[in-house]
Amino acid sequence: MKFFKNRKGTALLPHVVSKRGRHEVIAPMSSVRLGETDKKLVRSRHCVDYPKWVTLYVGKNHRDCRMWLDKWKEPVLKLCVPYEVTIS
Repeated sequence: MKFFKNRKGTALLPHVVSKRGRHEVIAPMSSVRLGETDKKLVRSRHCVDYPKWVTLYVGKNHRDCRMWLDKWKEPVLKLCVPYEVTIS
């Protein structure tokens, strides 16, 4: 699978963030798959698909968030894949 990358070239993947007693699962979702950018505009190359960090789940503790991410990993990763235009 191809994922969004940061400036250093490492893949952006979903992970658990714990700050000030708040535990949440965040992921870089595709703007096309979220409905913010139109597919037709990306196909015509007038717009680009960009990653948008979204909170997917808020849990009671870090372990709870890890278990949720392990359970829903496959559909979450599908939403993290950038929309690409295939030219034939």
